[in-house]
Amino acid sequence: MITPMNREDIRAFARRDWAAIADAKATFWAGRKRSMTASDVLAIAEMLRQHALQVKPGWPNAAERAADLAVHVKISEALRAVYRDGSR
Repeated sequence: MITPMNREDIRAFARRDWAAIADAKATFWAGRKRSMTASDVLAIAEMLRQHALQVKPGWPNAAERAADLAVHVKISEALRAVYRDGSR
């Protein structure tokens, strides 16, 4: 059974030390990222994709896919231009 939140619960949540929480998350993920394998990264990406599909079943739609592809094309072109110029 889920216990309903009362005003004090909401106040306590709002008064949390959000900067300390952000610091703790940053520290955790910095350490985690150093030890992650490519398989770990792909597994996390798949979990995020599955979650997104649960939240928004039609995601991504055709327009979102087209916009995403356009970004990838731009980045690819920019990287090719840098490589062609010989600067790395």
